[in-house]
Amino acid sequence: MSKELEDFSSLFELTPSVSILHCTKLQNEITKYLENIVISCNGKVSTIENNPPIKQLQRLAKQSSYDYVVLDKTILEYDDKNGFMKVISRSLRDAGYIIILEEKNKSLNIIYSLLEEFDYGAVNSIDIFKKHNLIMGKKLHMWGMD
Repeated sequence: MSKELEDFSSLFELTPSVSILHCTKLQNEITKYLENIVISCNGKVSTIENNPPIKQLQRLAKQSSYDYVVLDKTILEYDDKNGFMKVISRSLRDAGYIIILEEKNKSLNIIYSLLEEFDYGAVNSIDIFKKHNLIMGKKLHMWGMD
């Protein structure tokens, strides 16, 4: 797994005070790895566990606060996927990145549709993990849009 995590870390530009939101069912090796890689640049990882209801997620995911959002097997668990993406997209800074990890056996069509609907560009599937698909997209500047 360490080669996978090393490749995963190359997706992040570790600028001073980088801020990452990690949404996951349970803290795991990715949580720990993210916390370790941001130490050198005085960065911060905020972790939201257990797929909280949308209202609670709105309070936890601060608006325009994160350079990266890592969704670790969470997006397909929400019934209100649009509401979830709205909160997550608002939490990202302009030109921030969303990284989505889902199990290999899950269909990704819903994820690609949501990323298109919420105006993410440069969407790519990146083959890093043996057991997970990884999709990365960049939040586009949408001046005057809400």
